[in-house]
Amino acid sequence: MAKTAELRYQSALGLRYDLETCQSHWQETGQILPFALAGRDICDRFVIPEQLYGREAEVAALLASFDLVSSGTTEMILVAGFSGIGKTAVVNEVHKPIVSKRGYFIKGKFDQFQQNIPFGAFVQAFRDLMGQLLSESEEQLQQWQAQIVQALGAQGQIIVEVIPELERIIGPQPEVASISGTAAQNRFNLLFNKFMQVFATQAHPLVIFLDDLQWADSASLQLIQSLTSATDSQYLCATRSSLTCPSKEH
Repeated sequence: MAKTAELRYQSALGLRYDLETCQSHWQETGQILPFALAGRDICDRFVIPEQLYGREAEVAALLASFDLVSSGTTEMILVAGFSGIGKTAVVNEVHKPIVSKRGYFIKGKFDQFQQNIPFGAFVQAFRDLMGQLLSESEEQLQQWQAQIVQALGAQGQIIVEVIPELERIIGPQPEVASISGTAAQNRFNLLFNKFMQVFATQAHPLVIFLDDLQWADSASLQLIQSLTSATDSQYLCATRSSLTCPSKEH
């Protein structure tokens, strides 16, 4: 029943032996005495465990940043290194501890061949978050609806256009006057920051993992800068993976 595959029984024979041991104890004493499980459970194939080794310091640094975020700060972390060394695996390792502390962990990936699509990784991440919210109770959904509508006001359609699933939570939104250029970018960045702060709270800090930052489009880079420099940003951790030299930013 263990969640991790390598901690479960690896063979039917190993499980059968332990069940027969339980039956024997019950027949002899009327109770099942404690004994070491899986004593004769032998796997008939070589399996590499999913556990991450040799990255304890990096995982501890990420969790320490999450603890700071939980106290009300905003953190930006860059996880860098050569391709294939396990950057994504290190970040994914902190998923379970974050969720266990009622934090939201969402992730998106920039695509080398879709750099013409703005906000690609952000859209992936928040579409995943909308899916998580839609699985919650009706009462919780109504609370989310009220908070999001309050944050976005009459301009919710701007966010709905990039995250269609949001409409299933807040309903159809009125059309918004069209603008272009820098004004449109600034308006979107401001609204997106307000939208994100709905989910980044003391009750449930928000962690966003943006993979392959080296393929990010210019609009996403501007949005990252806007989010990290916002004075009202709290309980937010943005983790980025790239092929640049290792560093850490706050």
